[in-house]
Amino acid sequence: MSSASFDPVAADAIAEPSPSREELQEAIEQLMAFRDRIVSDVTGMGQKLKMPQQQVAFTLSQHPELQRIESVLAQLQLQIAELA
Repeated sequence: MSSASFDPVAADAIAEPSPSREELQEAIEQLMAFRDRIVSDVTGMGQKLKMPQQQVAFTLSQHPELQRIESVLAQLQLQIAELA
């Protein structure tokens, strides 16, 4: 005997309207500004600590928050492309 369970979180996700192109673009702009601020902060700290540029670049490439932002940006850009 199999019973289907009701998942209120999934139901809410289905019931909510998709974001508009403008909302997606605004989210992209905000994430890009946040990403740029992180890059600026890390670069500034690297300069203050007189770290080699290669080490700063490596630190940025491995930064988990920057990686997550890039992933979300790619997803948002795909959503915008699907709206076209």
